Amino acid sequence: MNENIINERIAKLFDGGSFEKFTAEMSNGFVTGAGQVNGRKIMASFVDPVCRAESLFPGVGDHIALLEKAFETKTPVVLIMDMPAQHKSNDRSPFPRDPVKLLLDRRGMGRFYFMHSKLSGKVPQVAVVLNRLGASMTFPVELCDTAVMTRNGGMNIGRPDVVEKIMGRKVDYDELGGPDMHYNISGSIDNVAEDESCAFEWVRKYFDYMPGSLEKEKAAPEYGGDKMKATIPANPNFAFDTHEVIKGIVDSGSFFELRKGYAAELITGFGRVEGRVAGFIANNSCARGGLLFPESCRKSAHFISICSAYGIPLVFLADVPGFMVGPEVERNAIIKDGALLFSAIANSCVPKISITLRRNYTAGVYAMAGPGFDPECFIALPEAVISIYGKSVAEKLLAREMSDAERKSMSEMINAAGNPQKLLDMGLLDGIVDICSLRPKIAGFLNGLPGELSGGGGPVLLV
Repeated sequence: MNENIINERIAKLFDGGSFEKFTAEMSNGFVTGAGQVNGRKIMASFVDPVCRAESLFPGVGDHIALLEKAFETKTPVVLIMDMPAQHKSNDRSPFPRDPVKLLLDRRGMGRFYFMHSKLSGKVPQVAVVLNRLGASMTFPVELCDTAVMTRNGGMNIGRPDVVEKIMGRKVDYDELGGPDMHYNISGSIDNVAEDESCAFEWVRKYFDYMPGSLEKEKAAPEYGGDKMKATIPANPNFAFDTHEVIKGIVDSGSFFELRKGYAAELITGFGRVEGRVAGFIANNSCARGGLLFPESCRKSAHFISICSAYGIPLVFLADVPGFMVGPEVERNAIIKDGALLFSAIANSCVPKISITLRRNYTAGVYAMAGPGFDPECFIALPEAVISIYGKSVAEKLLAREMSDAERKSMSEMINAAGNPQKLLDMGLLDGIVDICSLRPKIAGFLNGLPGELSGGGGPVLLV
């Protein structure tokens, strides 16, 4: 039974016959080893859901040994998390054997967390959550760069029985730590998979965008010129889905989105342009008007740090009215999270291009890697508006009482706001491109870079 489950999962993740186990035949609670995923070496650690080891401590040691080997050899890691066989119930918290050793030994759970933290940004780490996890088993998922969870999965520090005992409150598991909650609200996972096969296929696709993956053939974009022309409405008050613009930029079928359910006002994901991988960050006015919220700042900063760590160039597609205002976002630390985003962009180690699609207002310009944040190129579409305020707001402000100097400054801003050519003439813009020329422009940017960029190796921001 044990061998069947683990072997089935190995077959779903790894290229046929390529996986070799590190651990002994008798399971200690973890099965570890290495194999090929789409032709590149990957290490993996599977929590054994069937074989009931006397103690988790030896299995934790096996997992730590794998992480140490990955650190030495710079090999990517996949962590496959299931409910250990010792845990008889999804909803009740078990008490482990050898609790003192697991807590305090230098090769206990502390070292487990330590090694995942040390690997951050050095090699890609992916977590797969196949069952409901609790307490100490949850943190390693978040210490990985990215995570996928099946519909049967979940995670929470305290299971419902613990919450009831400590807080006197009955809670539904899905509300506490189900896949939809983590995908849409906490932002702790990047994708929800319908089943195990879909989860492992998602992991295989993810590694196709990481350094060392096999090259893919170039492909035409899904959208051609006529469809691209219809993607962006001229009226800045009309929302549009920026996914449609991306379809006219990337090779058909190559866009791989992360955290789609979380902070949907910002799109983050990988795509290929003429076969070359790039990370895309785009505002999406179909969700909350495309404004920047604390969670969208964190989402962007996290993605930027992944791209920076692994040498993936960045493409920013701006249609941003700025940062959200009001007491709720202030209480939720929008200033701090905005600063985090600025810091992530400034300290990224990869080339980036910043493109204004329609609107680029206030400090949103900086949140989308505008001038001052060292983009290789800062360009705009012909009808783009780049300004401190949108034109309608600026005109309202002009109606109030102000000094001649203020009125002159305001008029200057209004005159320049909707005129990219004026910004180009002032040397504040690097170019103006038609929407149908976006793909060739981005392809030229990417093709002008070295074949494989070296990443910064800094830790991935766990936000």
